[in-house]
Amino acid sequence: MEDGRQDGLETYYAPAQKAGQAAIDKDFGLLQSDLYFQMFTEAMPDIAMVVNEERQVVYSNQALLEIIGEDKLEGIIGDRPGELFKCINLNSGAFSCGTTRSCRYCGVVNSILDAFSTGKSSVYECRLTSAEINNGQSFDVEVKSTPIQVSSRKFVIMSVKDISDKKRRQVLEKLFFHDILNTASGLSGILQAIDDASVSDDVKSMVGFAKKAGGELIDEIMAQRVLVSAENSDLELNVSRCSSLQILQDVAAYLSYHEIAEEKKLFIDPFSHMSQLETDAMLLKRVLINMVKNALEACPGGEVVQMGTRFSDKNMIFWVNNPGVIPDAVRAQIFQRSFSTKGANRGIGTYSIKLLVERYLGGTVSFESNKEKGTTFNASIPLFVGNKN
Repeated sequence: MEDGRQDGLETYYAPAQKAGQAAIDKDFGLLQSDLYFQMFTEAMPDIAMVVNEERQVVYSNQALLEIIGEDKLEGIIGDRPGELFKCINLNSGAFSCGTTRSCRYCGVVNSILDAFSTGKSSVYECRLTSAEINNGQSFDVEVKSTPIQVSSRKFVIMSVKDISDKKRRQVLEKLFFHDILNTASGLSGILQAIDDASVSDDVKSMVGFAKKAGGELIDEIMAQRVLVSAENSDLELNVSRCSSLQILQDVAAYLSYHEIAEEKKLFIDPFSHMSQLETDAMLLKRVLINMVKNALEACPGGEVVQMGTRFSDKNMIFWVNNPGVIPDAVRAQIFQRSFSTKGANRGIGTYSIKLLVERYLGGTVSFESNKEKGTTFNASIPLFVGNKN
């Protein structure tokens, strides 16, 4: 197709040939006459359109008409999706939707082609800019195409979800974490320079407190950045060999002087099983820090929180115990994202533990809570990341 022509019609990607008006009208009549199909498409919260094997729209719900400013279905039948949205890649008028060089990278076209060729649902993201809608509006959409058959005719029904807000939020989150982390790191560096200088003991004492607060600020920013990346499914593992004992010692050292540990004791079980693991050590520490913080928060002053490890088959179980008991009303909701016993907008700790362990570290999370033994949270981690029982 390097010459840009197929069947007498210009194309650089998908077939350019279109069905005739009679065939289009027949397909439209077939779908429009099905009352249940109409009710189904109108009940969909997003744009829904049905395309034939030539990628032409033969039916849609009202949501599509409202976006493109059409009053009647008959006014859009026979056009392809990019033509309805007035895609800027069609400005020359020499090509139809799916046939330009840029269409090779279009999620709408590729989703339709995949659905027809594989007979299975296909999901793509797509960035589309209109030459006319709202003076050149850009759309970020997620397109899911699913093959369907009505009578003897094969179609693809497309669900088009606007994800513009999601994409904007992701960009802003990345910029926010980048900028605020740089600022906090710069502040930490300034405090270190002051601490190294010849200043009075009182100043050094204040600088020490400021350095501690700055370190905790950086840690909280890092924790939130990890959580956001994990939820967006773009968190990358950094697997290395590490010691389970060193992991416990690092977590205990970090939290021993944390504000949350005041008037409480944190012990590492001396009978813990020790081993080398191949996993993401920083991510595992993040999980254990959350587990221990939750345990410390659940304890009154003077109580003891214990942590340790034990082998179980090909996994190392990291456990954290506190003497408290979780009420029945809390247990069933404890891993839900927005649930917390600590007040509004605090339900992230246990949720993030489960998310990071089960989605990224290949393990499992569980807990036990009773009057005799208190509450123990367990994170079962494969000795080698990717080895999942």
